Amino acid sequence: MIYIGGIGMKKKVILTFLFTIFLVFAPAFLVRFDNEEIPSNKDPVNEIVNIGGPINSNEGIEEAVATFSCSTVYKKTFYVNTSRINVYKDSSGNDLVLRYLKKDAVVVGYKEKNGYIYCEDNSGNKGWIKKTDYNLIGKMDKKTDYNIDIDVTNQKIKVFKGDKILKEMFCSSGIIGDQDTETPLGIFAVQERGLSFFSTKYNQGAKYYIKFFANYLIHSVPTDQKGNIIEEESIKLGSAVSHGCVRVSMENAKWMYDTIPKGSIVFIHY
Repeated sequence: MIYIGGIGMKKKVILTFLFTIFLVFAPAFLVRFDNEEIPSNKDPVNEIVNIGGPINSNEGIEEAVATFSCSTVYKKTFYVNTSRINVYKDSSGNDLVLRYLKKDAVVVGYKEKNGYIYCEDNSGNKGWIKKTDYNLIGKMDKKTDYNIDIDVTNQKIKVFKGDKILKEMFCSSGIIGDQDTETPLGIFAVQERGLSFFSTKYNQGAKYYIKFFANYLIHSVPTDQKGNIIEEESIKLGSAVSHGCVRVSMENAKWMYDTIPKGSIVFIHY
């Protein structure tokens, strides 16, 4: 009994010693555990700024190019960023030059391959351009007295003169999600205008059009070959149903035709 009691006493002493050691060193282990498991409250962006200086949101090709885009958009707008840029026949890298574009020229890209962008210029010509932040940017800063703001999400147009809204109207842009019918997003400018046109391809025409890029126009609701409004198309105004142009009512088309000067900014966005 004495022998067994001695062993029991030794066990108590050992357990007491181990428990004391645990109480002394446990806080350090617990602090280490907490630091690893609980996320820091510091803002990682601010940490980067403090270490490396202010972040420039325009740095890098992905930031500088194709800002007018999203997952459902096939067409992306670019602006030539150098005095001269070559347009190539293909994306093979053989560098067969078809023509060149000058600084601030607008191009709409359709696809990318091997570091090249297949795009269309304002004349409707297509070809491949090397995708670099030296060649192309996705933003253009330009101010004009009149500005046309086209919101394709809400299918609405606001026409500004300076900071004042002159007119608001419903519109119909191109069908979204189809490369053949989307209205390109971006910053464009009013160019030529005309009283009417008729497309044998679509068997539709329109009146009072103004061009903003290539074959993309702002014009009236569709008309037939005799110039009469096609009612079944007219009632769709306010929905994205066009072939790529932007439709407005006949009254508003004439007002824009008569009012908006050449060179005015056309901003198309979501």
